Amino acid sequence: MSAEETVVDVVDSRLTGAELFAAAAAEVTSWPSVSAARARQVKWVANEYTRALAHAEHPLAADAGVRQVFTADPVDVYLRLARTGHLRVRTAADPAKGSDHSEQIRLEVLKLLVTACGAEDFAELPPQPDPPRKAPVAKRPRSLLRSQLTELADSPDATTSQLRMLAVGAVVSDTGIRAGEMCARTIEDLSPTLEDLRVVRRPQGWSEAEAFTELLALSGLSRAALKRWLPERLRLLERVGGTATALWVSLHGNHQDGQAVPAGTPLMPRGLARAWTRAVVDTNIEMTGQPSWEPLPTRMEQLRRGVKPTAVRAPKVPDAEKAAVLLDDVAARGRALAELRRAGEENSTAELQARIAVRQAVREAWAEGIEHTVQLSTLADAGLPDTASLAAAGWEPVLLAAIDRGQGHGRPSRAAAAAV
Repeated sequence: MSAEETVVDVVDSRLTGAELFAAAAAEVTSWPSVSAARARQVKWVANEYTRALAHAEHPLAADAGVRQVFTADPVDVYLRLARTGHLRVRTAADPAKGSDHSEQIRLEVLKLLVTACGAEDFAELPPQPDPPRKAPVAKRPRSLLRSQLTELADSPDATTSQLRMLAVGAVVSDTGIRAGEMCARTIEDLSPTLEDLRVVRRPQGWSEAEAFTELLALSGLSRAALKRWLPERLRLLERVGGTATALWVSLHGNHQDGQAVPAGTPLMPRGLARAWTRAVVDTNIEMTGQPSWEPLPTRMEQLRRGVKPTAVRAPKVPDAEKAAVLLDDVAARGRALAELRRAGEENSTAELQARIAVRQAVREAWAEGIEHTVQLSTLADAGLPDTASLAAAGWEPVLLAAIDRGQGHGRPSRAAAAAV
């Protein structure tokens, strides 16, 4: 739900100064569409503008009202004071150095505060500038990074930290997805063969209605990296109880709100960014002296901007009628493969063709959004209940283990029953 679609309880127009901004910030942060990160930004801007009203260079007094604070000259002076560091609580190392990103946030938040105050008819905010473009990583350094990751994938001595960053780096290099999108991925978002990744895209300033789903192709490097990461992930989940579906998890225990948090808990965007920075710093040191090497940026944001992924739109939720047809196809092709295997036809031409057919059916069902456990239960009923037969149907064994663990128990009950 966007700000325009949110039911706004307009703040009291009689409020002034600090009380006005506090009430407007409270209203904006109450909207379901406002994330925790955006809520912090709203409080920051409201407090910053309140300090601007007390500044000697600002044209308004501390008791300015709603019809004054959002007009052109007061807003411009606020932005200038903020940009030059005059409204900071703590003194900046270089107060004259402003941030284009901070300016962008201030303008976005001011627009939300205007809505909360019902001031759209008389507000005079400057136009929203285009965000500054970050230079993508050049093709050769990115190619060298992939070579470095490939070497790591072949190394038997790679640490758990290296294996996680190998998988993260390879997936980002293939897909260009953001840190937040990476951390939101679960085991369910991996296709059975590990050849595709499902991603929910939320454009900047998104509303829930604007989010869309894409299927992104993964390279052989990403598949190899995931095959090495998933067993490590499974080991990290030993002390985590219940269900566990996050694709990227922490390597070490930590503390949160005074409570011990074990290794294997879902990785957050900030943690992923820090881990990526450490890995890139190490890579830059190792690659120093290589011909034409240019150090990679320590922010994953810039690396992903050089990527043009192969993407296909996918439904946000499965269509019930189509899902039923696709599951019937999975069952029929699964039965055909099971019959050939029972007849001793493994590795025959007919059996290999049946493998291809069931893999295609499974992939199409996954692309529609049918859950892994539903497909596995269907295949178990069709006569493919164990890891070996499911591997013949295209399922990566490391993914099957992750699915089992994701449920907090073994494979679905019907599959287990069929295996007896």
